[in-house]
Amino acid sequence: MSQQDRLFNDVWQQYFPAIARVVQSYEAIPALQEELQQDIAVAVWRSLPRFNHQSSIKTYILSIAHNRSISHVAKHVREGVSTSTDDMAIAGDECPVLDLESARKMSRLTKAMHRLPVVQRQLLGLALEGLSYDEIAEVLGITVNNVGVRLNRAKKALKDAVERS
Repeated sequence: MSQQDRLFNDVWQQYFPAIARVVQSYEAIPALQEELQQDIAVAVWRSLPRFNHQSSIKTYILSIAHNRSISHVAKHVREGVSTSTDDMAIAGDECPVLDLESARKMSRLTKAMHRLPVVQRQLLGLALEGLSYDEIAEVLGITVNNVGVRLNRAKKALKDAVERS
């Protein structure tokens, strides 16, 4: 196994859960989620040799994931493909009775996220992954102050969307 193979495998294993959450925040249809994850995997594989340590590896990987996700959404909008949340399934094991309420809340939250504009989903997704305002600003190419303003608006829009559902 080459050094690039090992690096990719290590990075993919470490950040796959975060990438999966990014994918779910952009795409509701499970088959298209898989397609998007594969597209992100290829992009990560190709770009890892160019990683120059100017940011954290987490920021770098999530930046790739978000950029690919935006391209994916834009492509499907141009093609007129629906990304309805009606077909969405909650990932994970079968929910016992005690986990049912948690699963319902997660479903409502995910459906509400899909109703938001892509820019707001992107901000919320990066924030939920634990990136700082500085890191979000770096990924999106905007100022730190702008991150704060946009993130507050996105949080309010998400709260309103959840309350309407």
